[in-house]
Amino acid sequence: MANLIRALESKSYPMPTSRLDTLKTRERELAGFILNKLWVDRYWCGGVGGHHLGHTALSNVPKGRSRSEHGEVLEVIEKLKRFGFITIFPATHEMHVCASRADELITEGLVVVNEYRRKVGLPALRRNQI
Repeated sequence: MANLIRALESKSYPMPTSRLDTLKTRERELAGFILNKLWVDRYWCGGVGGHHLGHTALSNVPKGRSRSEHGEVLEVIEKLKRFGFITIFPATHEMHVCASRADELITEGLVVVNEYRRKVGLPALRRNQI
């Protein structure tokens, strides 16, 4: 038993530095696409009095990706919601979405957004541009 404990203590188990580190490569790309779209278009949650500063219909988010990818985009949206990066809420006749303005989430999200932007040939976003 003591040998097992020593063996476990000697191993290092890297912890994810970000919630987004748990995403698969394809999911990270789509997360970058989603957050980039929400940030650039300024769909932010949390304005004065609980009103969102901007939001868009959930069905608008996959636009710009091929039709065959829309299901994957919606799955990643659900993960981003669980991680706290976005909020989904009912508005008018359908569900809407906006991005969190929490500093630590923007800092984490900026990594995948800039990975996505590099891949598609866009310049990197800086924190002060968001």
